[in-house]
Amino acid sequence: MKRIVPGIVVCLVAAAAAGPVAADEIDGLLAKLNPPARFKDHKPAWSVKLEEVSFLGKSGPFTWQFWFIRDGGGVVAVVPLPGFHTGTIYVQDFRPGHAPAKVPFPTERWHIDTAVGTELRTNNFIPEAYGAAPESYQWKVDGERLVLTRQYKGETAFNRWAHSTKGRKVKVDAHNTIVFLVHPQLGYVVDATYDIWTDQPPAGYEYSSAATSGRYSLWPEQATCFRHALTRVGTDGITGYACNHGVTKQHGTESCRDGGFTSFLNDQTGWSPTLSLTKGNGSARLGVCGAHTDLDYVLPWPKDLPPRADGLKHNGVVRLRMLALPPELTKHCWDNMDLLHKGERKVMIRMGVPEDFEDQPLELTGRQRGMPWGGQITEKFAHSGHKSLTFTGTCGHGDPQLNLKPSTHYLCEAWVKVEDWTAEQRQAAEEKLKADIEKAKAAAEAAVKRGKTPRPVPQFQPLGPAQAWIAGWTYEWSPHVEKPTESYKSNVVGASKQWQKVRFELTTPNWGPFIQLSFHADNCTVYLDDFRLAAVNETNGSP
Repeated sequence: MKRIVPGIVVCLVAAAAAGPVAADEIDGLLAKLNPPARFKDHKPAWSVKLEEVSFLGKSGPFTWQFWFIRDGGGVVAVVPLPGFHTGTIYVQDFRPGHAPAKVPFPTERWHIDTAVGTELRTNNFIPEAYGAAPESYQWKVDGERLVLTRQYKGETAFNRWAHSTKGRKVKVDAHNTIVFLVHPQLGYVVDATYDIWTDQPPAGYEYSSAATSGRYSLWPEQATCFRHALTRVGTDGITGYACNHGVTKQHGTESCRDGGFTSFLNDQTGWSPTLSLTKGNGSARLGVCGAHTDLDYVLPWPKDLPPRADGLKHNGVVRLRMLALPPELTKHCWDNMDLLHKGERKVMIRMGVPEDFEDQPLELTGRQRGMPWGGQITEKFAHSGHKSLTFTGTCGHGDPQLNLKPSTHYLCEAWVKVEDWTAEQRQAAEEKLKADIEKAKAAAEAAVKRGKTPRPVPQFQPLGPAQAWIAGWTYEWSPHVEKPTESYKSNVVGASKQWQKVRFELTTPNWGPFIQLSFHADNCTVYLDDFRLAAVNETNGSP
């Protein structure tokens, strides 16, 4: 799967002690709680190699180059050169002595749902093509620290989702310095400074995302954290919310106060990946992704910055630290946070396990994760227990994307009870359909008058029989490309006083697709229970 690229090997030997790191609130917690200096005797032996890793994509096998940062035989971090999130550090473990000898790379394509590790960007204001070249990385040892320097000086345009100059070329003088060191209490710390000058400063710039793999996965065995911890602007304590999509969709924007941090708390292992904003940088706006729950650190660039002689402007040196809270700090944050959304509930259908809806809607402060779903919980009918999900029309989900394992057989099934509409309900539905057609006709006529091509106007068709089914379609997110590759539909069932099973099966390709699911009730009301989407053993059908 992996081979060393000949001629690009950097072997480095550890030497003197690590230098000091500027203070932030993590340092304050260390002073207050004084966790054990578990790693005080660890002397790192850094080495860096550029290696190729093979993956399976929709178009076939391909290889990407990664920097492998090792301490002795353990891989502390990897950095992809091309493709998805080029120049992003992915730390594998923050505990010296626990870094894996072999990185658990996916066999399928590397993307936001399969990337492994905790992230920190190195490529701020580095052009994409230049940044994908090994020559844009300079590695060296400074005592017991491993130092990565990334520089660019010139004129270029940026077209990243996090930084776009909309085709304009801007002048840049960028100097990014990333330091790997061993802290006696925290273990591996990645200390990053971004020293950026530009002639056309953005209003706000996203320096990095707080992100770690397993933070939002809907498959229970992949969960690596259970609460987000935030140090919000306007507060002096810790605010937090549970790692589920019913919560995250409500947090489009958050904030991190000057010197504060965000953390993905894992009270089970005790070690919690964290991104800390060094004091003196000012506060950051945090953009919260509703699909992937990462928190984007955006810092403002004031309009009135004085230029230097060449016309370039400077917003100061921005500094971030990536680390993991040790168990003592994790417990402190968990126990002392202002936990949001207490008492709130939402329908979130779980994956990989039977969903019988008995505890739905789920508590938004709990550990359970699922797809936020339409429909309503009812106790009118149930296939098992006392509850089911009821809906009419199409019932489904939006974010997050749901990734499937490659080359795996899946079963998607549910039990449904289908109630035909009454004559009055059918009449009301047909009248609404006629009204919608009239609106469509009016919109089409208006489009023609404006010289636009009108949308097709549907023809009225009387409502057909009651029908219910479940469906799904797979796609490649690469990113932002969502075209169906395969569509799946269960058996269709009609109105009945009995519960009926609907199901479809699929075997995924080796590149690991995403799937979008939906429940359907045409001209009827459906009660759905005991839903399951899970990987199954092809020989006996067991989970």
